[in-house]
Formats: sequence, C-alpha cells, structure tokens
Amino acid sequence: MGKFASGSKAIAISDRSGMRFPYNEMVKEWNGMWVHYSEFEIKQPQLDLAVLGPDGIALEHPRPPQRATPKVPVLLPKNPFTTYALGSSVLFVHSPNHRRNTSTIVRFRGTPYVQSTTNKFDTNHDFDGITGANICKAAGYTITVGRYTTVTTTLNGAITDKTATTGITLTDGSSFRTTSDRTQQIALVGSEMIKYTTITNNVLGEVSPDATKINPEVVERGAYGTTKATHLDGVTVRNLIDPTDWFYFTVDTDTATVGNIQGGGFPVSAGPVTITP
Repeated sequence: MGKFASGSKAIAISDRSGMRFPYNEMVKEWNGMWVHYSEFEIKQPQLDLAVLGPDGIALEHPRPPQRATPKVPVLLPKNPFTTYALGSSVLFVHSPNHRRNTSTIVRFRGTPYVQSTTNKFDTNHDFDGITGANICKAAGYTITVGRYTTVTTTLNGAITDKTATTGITLTDGSSFRTTSDRTQQIALVGSEMIKYTTITNNVLGEVSPDATKINPEVVERGAYGTTKATHLDGVTVRNLIDPTDWFYFTVDTDTATVGNIQGGGFPVSAGPVTITP
C-alpha cells in the first residue's frame, strides 16, 4: 500500500502570503488554509457566538410580602342611575358584572379634574328631582345587590336548617322573575339573600346547569355577603332581580318627581369612599 513522502526537502506555498516555506513547517488554520507557523492566526472568539437562553426573571420559590389589591373606582355606563318610582328615594345603579356584596359602602363620583390636590371629582348631573351633589356625597351609600321590586309572597313552610338548599317553597312564585337563559335572581327572606334561577311548583331551584346534574332543586344560601339564617313559615319573601348587573341604594333627602327615569350623565364612577393614591 502506498504512502506519502515525509517532505523533509520539499517546499510549500502559503495560502496567506504566497511565499515559499519548508513543507514541514506548514500548519492548517481553522478555516482550512495552509500557512507557515509564523503566519498562523487563531480563530477570533467573536466568530463563535454562544447560544444564550432568556434571562431568568421569575423566582422558582417566591415568597413576596402579603399585599392587598387597592380598591379603585369603576366606570359606569352612560346614565347609570334609574329612579324607582314617583316620590321614592330609591335609585337603581347599572354596573355590569359588579361583583359587589350587599351592605358594601359605595361612593359615586363624576368627572375628575386636576387641582392643587389629588382625587378631585365633579358631581354627576341632576335628574328627575335627584341632585348630583346628593348622589356623590363624600360618605357614600350602603348598597343592596339587585333591583328592588314590589313582587312579594310568603314562605310555605319554615326553613329550620341554615344550610338547606332544597325544598325552599314559596306560597306563590308565579310572579317571581325567571328567564330562559337561567339568569340568577334573588329571593330576599328577612336579610338573607337566596340565589335561584328556576322555580318549579313554587320551589326555588337550579343556580347553574352544573348544579342540575347533581340536584335539580339546589340554590345558594347567604348570597352576596348576607348571612344564612332560619326562617319562620309565612314570612315575607321579596323578589330582587338582575343582581349580577344592578344594585340599589336610598339617596338622602331627594325624591323622584316622575320615576323610572334614567340619568346621571357621563362619566360616573362607583368605588370606595377613599381612593388609595
């Protein structure tokens, strides 16, 4: 089998300089060029770019201090207030998906403006005998979830168990609100709100389709921050409607001159009494 010569007497031409050098003094660079050892250059490190991953930002085992989310005003739709009736001080407030509880204190504010101090707001517009300054009083108002109605009936049988969610029967539930889309409504018994979506044979039932699979007559007791309680047979039950998107309060002093009138203008917000900077 053949073999290469040692090249001890041979010469070679450098790929870099084109000069002649002894063959045995030639070396190969990283790019494949044959050069004399006096011309040899190492590969520039910057030509080998390292593959870097993303910067580590999140800790694997974080232990942050406990921090409460600050409460902020929520912008309401245009003309969010509706007067209940002639001579009434009850105002309905339209606040879609408000997630508030009954007995929460809410302060209303109008258009914000800049002055020497922060958190300055104008009052909302007057309407139907209700003054904006009265609605936007600094102390705010205690609210009740839902829309107040005159629809009432009585319990047909006492509720002796505070946790009972079945068998809650009305004397006449024919006028209580139910909807084809199973929108949640309220039966107000004393100060307890009982959430329901259907009424079958005067029995409150089905808060959600999932609940139906388990028990077709299940309801939610002590809804919207109210307290579960026992109730006597024959006690009054009032229907409150649209609790997801509405709440109401009784405004100081003023009463409606017509009733069922929308107003308040825009912008109007509902929020805590004090805004955290």
